[in-house]
Amino acid sequence: MLGMLIVGLDGGSSFVFCLRSRPNRFHSIVSFRHWGYVMPRPSFRETGLPARGFTLVELLVVIAIIGVLVGLLLPAVQSARESARRSSCQNNLKQIGLSLQGYVSAKSALPPSVWDNVPQANTAGDGPNNIPGVGAVALSLPYMEQADIYNELQTACSNWTVNWQATASGTTVAQKRIPSLNCPSNENPNDMSRGYGRTNYIPNAGTAAYVAYPNQSGPFNVHEKSFRTKLADIRDGLSKTLLVVERSNTLELSPMASCGGTACDWSAGPWVGGRLTGSAAGWHSGLNPTDVESYGGGNATYLINRSDQSWGDDWGSSSPHGGGLFAVYCDGAVTFVSEGVSMTTYGYLRNMKDGQTFNPDTF
Repeated sequence: MLGMLIVGLDGGSSFVFCLRSRPNRFHSIVSFRHWGYVMPRPSFRETGLPARGFTLVELLVVIAIIGVLVGLLLPAVQSARESARRSSCQNNLKQIGLSLQGYVSAKSALPPSVWDNVPQANTAGDGPNNIPGVGAVALSLPYMEQADIYNELQTACSNWTVNWQATASGTTVAQKRIPSLNCPSNENPNDMSRGYGRTNYIPNAGTAAYVAYPNQSGPFNVHEKSFRTKLADIRDGLSKTLLVVERSNTLELSPMASCGGTACDWSAGPWVGGRLTGSAAGWHSGLNPTDVESYGGGNATYLINRSDQSWGDDWGSSSPHGGGLFAVYCDGAVTFVSEGVSMTTYGYLRNMKDGQTFNPDTF
């Protein structure tokens, strides 16, 4: 039961007196209204009413609801993040494609996969003679707004007269990280570039490794600087031939074992060029060509995201995105190549002069 008494005062003031009845008790609530001013309502403590909080059951219900909502939102947030990373990766490849086109405009041909005075070297003494050992990505730095690093590298190599690993300054420059050469989806810190600045984007050397000029099938499988691929050499068409593809540096997690029955420990490449290898390498003692070249489609060894071999040099084409990899064509268009693509089609995309052309939208 509630009673209210309003008493008028001079000057427009009013005094409101409310009575709330409870069994055997009365509580009063007083409000003083003067020219529109209303005093705050008294607290429960002032009125003598008991304060009410959440019960344990209610609190647990709220926590459970919040947990369910977080569980529903987390996959969506992760998906949105990966989508943003994929877009960034695509943009990186687009910029690399444009930079290589800028190189062609200035030099009339693509850069070599690696600038090597002793190509196909196979003796222990040939290593230091691989001069300057700088790769295509490094040579295109001035055309991707990285001229400062390019100039530092040229100075460290004494104007390209010594190998980049022959001086401490060359090694220091090579350790610099260039963000636009790193795919952000590669979150695993594992990096087989041995402390050098990494690139996740490797030039296309065709369908098989170590094929010398003029028989190479890809636009970059050329070691001598004097023999460089001109756009006219890409007879299948710029829009039908891959230029640069992804290479992951993410370690597969158990139970994955898609490289010759073992987990693939993907190896990104150093952006600077090929590392020197000594006679201990056994099979090769000059520059490491797998640092600067990617190949695939020639046989079941050179697959996307997997290999029938258990050693890393055959794992030349991979990405952390799942389902395939991003690549840029010679005309600058970026595409996603499915890991389920047939070996025949994949080989055609890698080969610049096999007379076979495919619409990129059909695979």
